[in-house]
Amino acid sequence: MAALVIIPAVFLLVGAITDYRPEKREILSVAHGDRLPDTVRIMTWNIGYGGLGDNMDFFYDGGRKVRDSRERTIENLRAIVGEIRRSGCDIILLQEADEDSKRTYRINEVALLKREFPEYHVFMAYNYKSFFVPVPLRSPIGKVAGGQIIMSRYMPEEVARWQYPSRFPWPVSMFNLKRCLMTASFDCGSGKAVVIGNTHNTAYDTGNMRKEEMEFLAGTVEDMRLSGKSVIIGGDWNQYPEGYIPDRKESEDLAFSTAAIDDENIGKYGSFFYDNRAKTLRHLNIPYGPQSVLTVTDYFFVSDDIEVINTETTDLGFRNSDHNPVIISIALNKNRPVSRKGE
Repeated sequence: MAALVIIPAVFLLVGAITDYRPEKREILSVAHGDRLPDTVRIMTWNIGYGGLGDNMDFFYDGGRKVRDSRERTIENLRAIVGEIRRSGCDIILLQEADEDSKRTYRINEVALLKREFPEYHVFMAYNYKSFFVPVPLRSPIGKVAGGQIIMSRYMPEEVARWQYPSRFPWPVSMFNLKRCLMTASFDCGSGKAVVIGNTHNTAYDTGNMRKEEMEFLAGTVEDMRLSGKSVIIGGDWNQYPEGYIPDRKESEDLAFSTAAIDDENIGKYGSFFYDNRAKTLRHLNIPYGPQSVLTVTDYFFVSDDIEVINTETTDLGFRNSDHNPVIISIALNKNRPVSRKGE
């Protein structure tokens, strides 16, 4: 009986001591940055840590599996590296990249990307860091250390991590994600600057978490725009964009469902861009197949002083990740004034 009390108490104590407590804003890098060219191609891709290929379902989304085999994980990572290389993008925004996690056999994916892409500057911000995730009980996820990555051919002047205000209740918060916005700031010449952000918003909302994140983003974008900075934010929003109409299967999935993005405030300073010809995410209740539920959660927000040339989803058939990559081509218009829509 004593052990039934002591063991959980010790576990929670260790969790509290090792709990990842990021600051509201952390500077990850400061440098004499490169000037961005007038036209830039940017990719956003949730790579599912290399462990969510088309053969996988996932227990949290109504499936049964916890992790894939080491061999398939390595195969997925090789294919992901190959696709990034084929894209030739100037800047790559990745979500769910592991550094030291049981679920990916302690493969350091950040080091892998730095080794495979010496021509890029690679930066990482944690959003999931726990000494031991105890679910599911029959086969726990275990240690997790992973997050978001910005890869850039051009050296940013500053790279920062912005902690979202959303948070799971204690003690769940000790073993769950600490969502964040990751930004890279660049010089555009003529005294102008652009901030390129990488976001990975809440997937399992326990209340107002998505709303809090979007309010934070809107305030941050407003501050940036009023200071004269252009803004581009790409990522996995875990919400579908304005103009997208989900089908019945997307809305009725009890294990995982998305909601319409709250763009009321952030939309004053720009627009969301997505490719309406292809889906970007599959639900993980079953392995990928004809019965899979597909939706759109990966896209870009672009401030209204930037010209969007093209937005395209690369349909990879969800072979090596539960997401497809999305690429946007933009032209930096340096002479348009800062304004709210409608003013």
